[in-house]
Amino acid sequence: MTSPSARPSLANDALASLAVAAFSMTVAVGFARVFSGWPFLGDMAVIIAVGHGISLVLRRIRLTPWIAVPVTALALVWAVMAVYYPETFSWGLPTSDTWSTLQTQLTSVRADFRTAVAPVEYAGGWNVLAAIGLATSVLLADVFAFRAEARAEALVPGGVLFVFVGALGDERLRIASAVLLVGIGVITTVALRWYHAEPGRGDAGNPGRRWPVAVAFGVVVALAAGFVGPRLPGADAAPLYETSGGSGNTTQVVSPLVDIRSRLTNQSTTELFRMGAEIRSYWRLSALPEFDGTTWGLPERELASLDGSPTAPGIATERNLQLLTVGVLGGSLVPAAPDPIQASPQEDLQWERQTSTLVKGGGGLQAGDTFEIVSQSPLLDSDVLSAATSTDAGDPIYTSVPTDLPEIVKTTARRVTSGARNPYEAALFLQAWFQREFTYSLEVQPGHGNSAIESFLTNREGYCEQFAGTYAAMMRTLDIPSRVAVGFSWGTQLDDGQYSVIGRNAHAWPEVWFDDIGWVAFEPTTGRGAPNAENYTLLEPSQDTSITADEIESGELSPPPSIPTGPNGDQSGLEIPDLSDVAPAEGSSGGTTAAESATTGNVPWGWIVALTLVLALFAAPLVVRAVRRRRTSQSVDLQVADAWRRARGAVSAAGVPVRSSDTPLEVAASTARHFPLVTRPMASLAEVVTEAVYGVSGTDGYDTAGAYGASTVNDCRNWAKQINRAATESLDWRIRLRRYFTDFD
Repeated sequence: MTSPSARPSLANDALASLAVAAFSMTVAVGFARVFSGWPFLGDMAVIIAVGHGISLVLRRIRLTPWIAVPVTALALVWAVMAVYYPETFSWGLPTSDTWSTLQTQLTSVRADFRTAVAPVEYAGGWNVLAAIGLATSVLLADVFAFRAEARAEALVPGGVLFVFVGALGDERLRIASAVLLVGIGVITTVALRWYHAEPGRGDAGNPGRRWPVAVAFGVVVALAAGFVGPRLPGADAAPLYETSGGSGNTTQVVSPLVDIRSRLTNQSTTELFRMGAEIRSYWRLSALPEFDGTTWGLPERELASLDGSPTAPGIATERNLQLLTVGVLGGSLVPAAPDPIQASPQEDLQWERQTSTLVKGGGGLQAGDTFEIVSQSPLLDSDVLSAATSTDAGDPIYTSVPTDLPEIVKTTARRVTSGARNPYEAALFLQAWFQREFTYSLEVQPGHGNSAIESFLTNREGYCEQFAGTYAAMMRTLDIPSRVAVGFSWGTQLDDGQYSVIGRNAHAWPEVWFDDIGWVAFEPTTGRGAPNAENYTLLEPSQDTSITADEIESGELSPPPSIPTGPNGDQSGLEIPDLSDVAPAEGSSGGTTAAESATTGNVPWGWIVALTLVLALFAAPLVVRAVRRRRTSQSVDLQVADAWRRARGAVSAAGVPVRSSDTPLEVAASTARHFPLVTRPMASLAEVVTEAVYGVSGTDGYDTAGAYGASTVNDCRNWAKQINRAATESLDWRIRLRRYFTDFD
């Protein structure tokens, strides 16, 4: 039998807290897999210091857990708000503006969570969501470690968060962060075992000798895990379920704009198809005319067979013969150079002329499918387009914009194109403004609705989806027909002349209508330039290959496209104005509109996470109790001691005056006077405990079944259960709830 634990020294308490804080910091390092750079680490260090520091202080002043845990939780909430929204504070406290900003940002994150792909920007609600998850793990780890006297179990909350973040993250520091977590986890577990050891809860021994041993052990285990783990069978296999980007399936239809970003980040080495072509081109899947303020999409239209007729009969065209070999593209949309007029085999192939969509029925595309496609595109230059009008694309859908389109879209479009003399110059001025003033970034999450457009124009950062959708919407505000095309850039030319098109070649670009000519592609995306369009876009062909975090950090970006000049140094006779001073309209801001936040069909991740946290909170005491029961079952002495602790704590909670110096028989006598309902089981248990502590033979034979099939140790457990049940039923519900979360005996 062991004696009651003594209060740990300040040094041991501080060292144990430091070990748990180090593990929490290691969990925070895991966020490097979802955020680029390291700005997040300083903020999270503050949250960790506040959580574990406040808890240490409250333990040292012996504040009851029923008060200390909520106080620590409130301190963590304050820390999160102070780190991310200090400008909304008044007198050092959060205000209604704080909570309103938090709600707005979390609503935006919830709308993007299903399709978000790492790395995400450390802003706009993603930073706060990460901080909330870390603060929760800090609180639970501290409660488990120092209130429930857990060892390795205290690492579970942080470990769960680390695994969850890793499932959503990219490959950055995958092995290194896991090795670090294992090593620090081992050290923390050893530290907690010493901290809770008898006698004196960690006071025994020389800390100066113990810690080097713990660190050395942790380093050895971590290095072993880092060496063995990546070499285990299946370590490099594809995940059973792809968590990064809800729409990233290779066999899914790419259009309309459903998974461009996930292809750019997660499938950069997957060959989707090969294209042999006479002329290098953007390979278009479809063009999206319908814009409802939330998404660009395809309306329902009748499909027909390709009839061989050109799309622009009144202008000279060039023929482009292509041989398409399908890899793992999947879906039903067939990539081709604009604009297909013939294709073979004809079986299952259909064409929708207005949206330039070539569709394969009969189960869609299959690996190994081959098609011969003939396309005809108009021969264009700046003179031809300058002379063209842009009034009637055949359907009002191409100039339609939602009534709630942010005013910044219209005002900015007018300011940028104010010097344009015709639709072509307006299209060119707008393209040049995007190319010069905006930054290409994959950290901006998918979106092309109203709020995404407004945020894009304000932050001036995004990737092709935002460039194309915003450009087309702005052109429509000028009454110039436009749409968003979805497909791929040309890819990598192989030795045999074919182009290998992979996931990172996924692309979107706008197309503008010109009367008697047809749809003409422009390229607002920074770092991109359409092939065979130099004569009118004034941009050299360019594929932006800076699509992974490693490439971005190493600076392996494609150079920005240059503007070709004429023999006299002019720009093909067209003067493009300096638009660097064109700024978004004052008073505009990002954010999520009601239309976007109310998008249906997405998984309610916010509610799922909240419910999971609540269930984890209520399940935690049960888990800790089960672990402690399993630990005490290793010896008869521990089982008897555990039964007595539970019984003594129960009668004390029921109002029986119990002093630390009372013997078991004195506690039983006091129980008979103040809580007679459990007199008999308490007296029986006290007699057994007294015999076990003071008897010569101790607990020998306590685990041997008696005449009625029960052993003495089983009787002790049953008596403790009876006492605890009777005491609990006599308590007020608030006291019972408090004991559930604070009493782990």
